[in-house]
Amino acid sequence: MDQALLPAIAHAAFDRLKGALDRLGDAPPQVLLLEGGCEEQRLDLARYWACRCNCPHARESRSPCLSCAICMQIASGEYLDLCAYDGRIGNREDEENPGLVRAFNMQRVRELKSRLRDAPHGAGRRVVLLMGLSLTRDEAANALLKTLEEPSPSTLFVLLAPQREQLLPTLVSRSFCLTLPWPDSRAQDASLAPWEEALAVFLREGRGFLERVSARGAVDAALAGRLLLCCQKALARVLAGEAERPLDAALATLDARGRAVCGHWLAEAQEALRYGVTPSRVLEALAARLFVLRGPDSQP
Repeated sequence: MDQALLPAIAHAAFDRLKGALDRLGDAPPQVLLLEGGCEEQRLDLARYWACRCNCPHARESRSPCLSCAICMQIASGEYLDLCAYDGRIGNREDEENPGLVRAFNMQRVRELKSRLRDAPHGAGRRVVLLMGLSLTRDEAANALLKTLEEPSPSTLFVLLAPQREQLLPTLVSRSFCLTLPWPDSRAQDASLAPWEEALAVFLREGRGFLERVSARGAVDAALAGRLLLCCQKALARVLAGEAERPLDAALATLDARGRAVCGHWLAEAQEALRYGVTPSRVLEALAARLFVLRGPDSQP
């Protein structure tokens, strides 16, 4: 049933992780960190966890049924005891177009802390999803840390990130971490080889890529999305110590913090495409930021 309800984690590769969450449900950690995989997989696995902690059938079977009204509400993001916040959502967008996922800012943290004083609506636990958090300790992050220092048996937090290095170490240290299967980093899209090479040259020498991207009709959203995926696979190979292509070599010069920042920027670029930002502008901005991040010491 989870194939229809939570399709991103329907593959057998996620059975081990779902089994681990089923076992954790008997004594759930207050903070769970899900890293790796893609954004849809992390989100579906977080929803599976929320089902495990709230499905009435899970009390006996130790796994969610994924077919009752509660499980279906959780899967759609509409369950009253499921809250979701994303640091990539701007304050203005949050006010003008409020959705099921709200911005992560000081106002929302205050509202959340007030909400945590009340018991959950149902018989299970309230689950709070936190996405798009940065390495910056701003006011909202500090308030969140204080909230996590005051454990509540009725509330569980889930942090979602491509890599744990993209989060504050103080958040990671409070978390039980699970790593989702990484995307196949060796699969290559031959049609994108010229674009990968052009980006690698730009990151090394600062020339060529911006002109190519800005040419009229050169890039659409689909091509930009595929190129971003190539960048993510290149970063995955670098993290695995398997750099083998020109783009890998360009990213391999980044230190641990730089690689975490790169991963965060790639996620931001994907989000910008989803919101309809001009694909060429998304790629130009990403390339320029990565060129600066590598710095003059990385240039040959």
